[in-house]
Amino acid sequence: MRKLSMFALLLLCGIFLITPPSFSQEMKDQLYWVREEVVKVDMWEKYESTSKEWVKMMTEAGLDYPFMRASQRDDGHYYYLFPLDNYAAIDKMQGIFGTAIEKIGKDKWAKFMVENESSMVTHKDFIAKWSAEYSYVPKEPRLKPEEANFIHWMFFHYKLENRKEIMDIMKEWKKLYQDKNISNGYSIWLIELGLDNNMIALTENFKDGADFYTAQKEDNALMEAEAGVLWGKMSKFITSIENVYGNPRPDLGFVKK
Repeated sequence: MRKLSMFALLLLCGIFLITPPSFSQEMKDQLYWVREEVVKVDMWEKYESTSKEWVKMMTEAGLDYPFMRASQRDDGHYYYLFPLDNYAAIDKMQGIFGTAIEKIGKDKWAKFMVENESSMVTHKDFIAKWSAEYSYVPKEPRLKPEEANFIHWMFFHYKLENRKEIMDIMKEWKKLYQDKNISNGYSIWLIELGLDNNMIALTENFKDGADFYTAQKEDNALMEAEAGVLWGKMSKFITSIENVYGNPRPDLGFVKK
């Protein structure tokens, strides 16, 4: 689990929980190293227990990393987000985690890795960017961060030759939300390295499933005609769309002590 190295760059499908910055904060892009892990359904309990053990071991070893955020999809995909200051920070990852593993003990770590990875179907790593340009952060968000207990992920692939058209339409979506003063925000994630570079991920946070459907209905009522026009423009360039749901997992996250 989450032993990162330069040879592990492979990348994104289910991103992530990250709470967008508030409107009062400076909006700027943020890079993340993302680890996606897929649990074996018949070993879910073991995966959960070993994942919590990872957090415990790294905390006790004094992992020199500011934080890692975790989220879980309903279909057994887990996402772990490690912030990066820049691409140069990737070169430091192996040393940072290597120091923590030395403190844990190589034999103990090797045993843990067998236990943890035996509960997974697979795992992969990639670099993604939270985009300040395309994400929408409302002036007055409807939800407080602690109320965001439900995540909607939307992944869509587009025709490579129409990237400019897609990104221009993404700007139109953001302007529409701004003009209508929609109180529910969304995050746009762009693939930097390791996955299909013609894929964009959108994430939204809600209280629960019922709140998701209620909020969607209310927002659509405010911009139904304009949204229909934008979907019509965008659909010509889209090759696939996938919607998945899940929740944040702060108990599997890490914060430097």
